Amino acid sequence: MSDRRVTAAPQESIPTPLPERQGASVGESVAGGWESELPYRELFLTVAELIPEALYTKDLQGRYTYINSAGARYLGLPIPEIIGRKDSELMTPEEAQNTLEFDRQTLLAGRTLHAEMTEFLGGVRREWISTKGIIRRADGQMVGMFGISRDVSEHRRSEAAQLQSEALFRATASSSFDAFFLLREDPEGLRLLRLNSHGEALLGCQATEAEGGLFTDFPQAGFIAPPHLCQEVWRTGKPHDEEIEQALPQQGRRWFRRQLSAVGNCMAVMLRDITRQRENELRLRLNERMAAIGMLAAGVAHEINNPLAFVSSNLNFIDTELRRPPPSAVDMAELKEAISDAREGAERMRIIVQSLKALSRGDSITTQPVDLHEVLENSVHLAWSRLRSKGRLVRDYGELSPVLGNSVQLSQVFVNLIINAAQALRKTGGEIRLVTRMHSPHRALVEVHDNGCGIAAEHLDRIFEPFFTTKPVGEGTGLGLSISHDIIRGLGGELSVSSTLDVGTTFRILLPASPEAPPQDTLPADKGVH
Repeated sequence: MSDRRVTAAPQESIPTPLPERQGASVGESVAGGWESELPYRELFLTVAELIPEALYTKDLQGRYTYINSAGARYLGLPIPEIIGRKDSELMTPEEAQNTLEFDRQTLLAGRTLHAEMTEFLGGVRREWISTKGIIRRADGQMVGMFGISRDVSEHRRSEAAQLQSEALFRATASSSFDAFFLLREDPEGLRLLRLNSHGEALLGCQATEAEGGLFTDFPQAGFIAPPHLCQEVWRTGKPHDEEIEQALPQQGRRWFRRQLSAVGNCMAVMLRDITRQRENELRLRLNERMAAIGMLAAGVAHEINNPLAFVSSNLNFIDTELRRPPPSAVDMAELKEAISDAREGAERMRIIVQSLKALSRGDSITTQPVDLHEVLENSVHLAWSRLRSKGRLVRDYGELSPVLGNSVQLSQVFVNLIINAAQALRKTGGEIRLVTRMHSPHRALVEVHDNGCGIAAEHLDRIFEPFFTTKPVGEGTGLGLSISHDIIRGLGGELSVSSTLDVGTTFRILLPASPEAPPQDTLPADKGVH
């Protein structure tokens, strides 16, 4: 048995009977035996053919006396084959059961009834909103009944699909690790249509309180979907994806991955909290620097000891000479030379300490114009103890513009590349060449060449992967090149490698030139060899 819900009409409806006319067509032949003419009869028949609802009349025996084209389509028969026949003749017993029961209730009630019905009609499952009422003559005598039925199957399926989609969205959005917001462009501003539980946490309220309101009602969340950014995405049709940093009340500094995608006049915003990932990356970079400093400590101490001994020796000489009788002109020249030598030694120690201090500092995210040659020289001072026993260092410096970067981060990269190059050299005859030049008007190039053992072709594609290393156990963390790659990429540059076994390796770094300064004259090419 199909579902059915029947309700009575608010007021009794008594339509005027439709008359039979001798010689009329089937479409015009309605309730036979009626004695009076319906006003505007032709208008009624015309309208009945235009409406999408099934419209029909029956006599008291249940025979169809009129049906419009829409009703005939639902029954799946031509109009002439329907007129004069009952539902039991046109449908299977199961299909006719609901219709006959509704007819019986309407005749017994003697007034108009409404029902929502689900039934199979012509082998198709349909849902109806149906109205049936009584047809009476002018003297009140009941002569038949009329019916109007609207097929709402598609509407109900659409409603069900919408509810299912809504439930699916809720389930998917709630299980996502991202904060999700669905916004719509309104004349008053961006209106918040949907958000998930992570979105609730960012807004500081429940979805039921926020949905339907303007996004400007939450000023603390302005960074989620800036209006100018939304307008840009709508204008171009291109999704927006970027990493942002935001200070949140009671949470401190947070990092997010923000994605905006336009869907019609709506904007889908995904916000992923990557704070833990970013903090872990910063810790890894700092740990890698500390490991490099530990590895360099003995060599740096030796580097400082040499100029320190040089300074101490010159100071002792000066002290001894000053204790004697007034020095001659020759003695004064020697004293001045000793003072100059002591100053030079002290300056060398200052540079070494400054380089080590810069490398050990915590990560700085600020960028500014940087002199690459100065950073390279500081890096060479730090790594020199690892180079001196392996071979020679050749500087092939060209003319460079300052680059937009961070000296601490770049020093970490150069120290790592220089030490890697030194470790790849053979015991004797090795060479490391540092090359600098302008690759283009807007990009500077730094190359670190070595003629060492080289890297196998199958390893080149993995050389920048975290924890991948070709060094023996205990000699490398596998993080140096990965972190260096991330640093250069974060500065808007590129780090690449080429290598041939038993020939050597070249690391190439491209960095954006600072827009604030024109190209400048620096150290001449082939400055020297250590």
